[in-house]
Amino acid sequence: MRMLSTRKSVLLALALTAVAAVSWFTYRAYDELYNVPLEARLIANFNVEQTRAIGPVTLKMSGLPMYSGMVVRNVTVKTRGSVMFVTPHLALVGLAKPIARGTFEYQLAVPDSVDEVRFGKSAVPVWKRQSKR
Repeated sequence: MRMLSTRKSVLLALALTAVAAVSWFTYRAYDELYNVPLEARLIANFNVEQTRAIGPVTLKMSGLPMYSGMVVRNVTVKTRGSVMFVTPHLALVGLAKPIARGTFEYQLAVPDSVDEVRFGKSAVPVWKRQSKR
């Protein structure tokens, strides 16, 4: 009888290990196929243009992502202090509805409290407010 309970314990431990491994693999697959952060260095002809000089600042970011078979599915914008972080997220074609087909175009309203905009997970500076006079 004791041998049977030991066998059940081993099988239960193996089953739990298998579930953990499958869960980890599923999360990694999601991260690689549906949640890829887009970096400025991976956008051909990346351009940040300030479209308003007077009043609230608006930036137009554009370029051509160099990821074959992926589309921009959304853009995350976070503000910490006087710095705004913009991170586009990619997904495989067919897994998400793209915000733009084949290109990256994004309009960003910059509040007066923000003095710098950084792009991507690596937080590359792409715009800095001219000194206020």
